[in-house]
Amino acid sequence: MGKSSGVALAFISLLIGAGGLGIGAYSYFTFGTRIADLEERSIKGIWYEESLEDWSPTVIDTNETIPNLSITFQVKEGESVYFLFISRAIIYPYSGHTYLRFTFSIDGTILYAPFTIAGGLDVDEWYSYIPVALQYSTDSLAAGNHTVSVIGLKTISSNLIRQSTLLVQTYIP
Repeated sequence: MGKSSGVALAFISLLIGAGGLGIGAYSYFTFGTRIADLEERSIKGIWYEESLEDWSPTVIDTNETIPNLSITFQVKEGESVYFLFISRAIIYPYSGHTYLRFTFSIDGTILYAPFTIAGGLDVDEWYSYIPVALQYSTDSLAAGNHTVSVIGLKTISSNLIRQSTLLVQTYIP
């Protein structure tokens, strides 16, 4: 029983080892190029800005640049760009539309899409905290330096934002 069960155990171990080697070789040849592609496709540059101060547009129904949330970044040939703006809006009551509208401005050109709105119609609470998030990705920016800003527009005088951040990433798609 000792010698024959040792041979059987050795044979089973060899089969398991050969199976593991086969699975490893299969994975290497099947997924090796995909792993190399992932190494090339990655985030190339990151820029970040934050403003912890409260801000409210000074003029009703007018696009205004949010101060301290502009980033100058560099795009290289073949890169795409991702933008992310996050903030918290404080919306005060109003009988009618009361909101803050946000969009991006790239190199001084306001993008009217995408945009996001914080607020609503006939807000009747003392005030509402509304999370704000706006993101955009493009592959149409030419190589070189660019500037992105966040644009805000309000419908009534008391609405404001607090604790805002802006993130820009360049990446290879």
